[in-house]
Amino acid sequence: MTTVETQDLTATPGLGAPAPQAPKRLTALGIAIGVSALSVLAAVSFHRKAPPETSEAAGIKVHETGISIENGAPQWKVLKLGTAAAAAERWSDPFPARFKVDEAFAAKVGSPLSGRITNVYIELGEHVKSGQPLFAVASPDVAELRASQQKAAVDLDVARAGYDRVKAMVEARALPAKDEIESNQQLRQAELSLQLAQTKLRSLKVSASGDNEFKVLAPRDGAIIEKSVLPSQHVNMDDTLVSIADLDAVWVVADLFEADAVGLSAGMKARVTSPSLPGFSAEAGVERVSSVVDPERHTVGVRVKLANADGRIRPNTFAEVRFLSAAAAGSTEIAASALVSDGPKQYVYVQDSPGHFQRRDVLAGSVRDGRISIVSGLKAGESVVEQGAVLLDNQIDLSM
Repeated sequence: MTTVETQDLTATPGLGAPAPQAPKRLTALGIAIGVSALSVLAAVSFHRKAPPETSEAAGIKVHETGISIENGAPQWKVLKLGTAAAAAERWSDPFPARFKVDEAFAAKVGSPLSGRITNVYIELGEHVKSGQPLFAVASPDVAELRASQQKAAVDLDVARAGYDRVKAMVEARALPAKDEIESNQQLRQAELSLQLAQTKLRSLKVSASGDNEFKVLAPRDGAIIEKSVLPSQHVNMDDTLVSIADLDAVWVVADLFEADAVGLSAGMKARVTSPSLPGFSAEAGVERVSSVVDPERHTVGVRVKLANADGRIRPNTFAEVRFLSAAAAGSTEIAASALVSDGPKQYVYVQDSPGHFQRRDVLAGSVRDGRISIVSGLKAGESVVEQGAVLLDNQIDLSM
């Protein structure tokens, strides 16, 4: 008969549950340690494959003297070659401009005396003739000037009568000769006083219109281009109330940035157009290029004078102007897309032999109509990369 031993499962006094079985806990711990060991072993034995080495693109090779592309290489589909041509005179790109009155044939008109406007006889844009009334002004100052003239005339009459009387008495030996001299001096002073009063009135260039009123007259023929005068308005002597201009000739004024004004000079040919005047195009010489730069806008004023006998051009109309510039000696021109800029440097890729390109530094000028002038660094007839220069740049960067 087999005797089976049983384990005493009597609970320990003070505990409400039986104690865990030790053999099962040890088995779980052993499994966890085994898994960790296998993980570490796998990590140590893993080797990452090295990335493939970078190699040059097929058909293209970079070397010390430049970059070469094999005949039939796919890069030829991207590249476009062109030939540098000798630069010739050409029209610039259009610059914004505006029509202005020719100030040599314009006049600003104001009131010669302070006062109040009583009548206005003209309208903006109206054509006037020299001597035509523009507006009337009531002023106490003109009354004083007229009173001074009248007084001077009376004083002259008195002085003349006194001189005649003294002269007669001197001839009759009733008075000494020195009295005639003194009386003659008084007569001359009275004549001068009257002349001065008359000159003051004439200098006003107005016409009489009552004791204290006068009319201001147009100093020249022309159109009223500015008008800032209304009835009952008080005006001072230094106010500009009307501007008159002869529009048979006008100015075209353009403000160019400093770099754009380089090379411009008086006498150069200019072509003027205006979006507001369909079909209008006129050529004339540059009349003036400012010798100073505007300190705020950093621009240079350029002026062209145009004839306007038919009055088609109106002041303040928007315009565009182009300038015909001569090429610098030895300069060339290429497509603007051929020029590559790397910070302060500018360069192009020149094909010095079939399939071989050399990067060459150049000094570039301005861009006009998609073409750029090269002042130095490139000769006429040389072949350059017009499109795809960036591809060559990238390949050189990858080879470094």
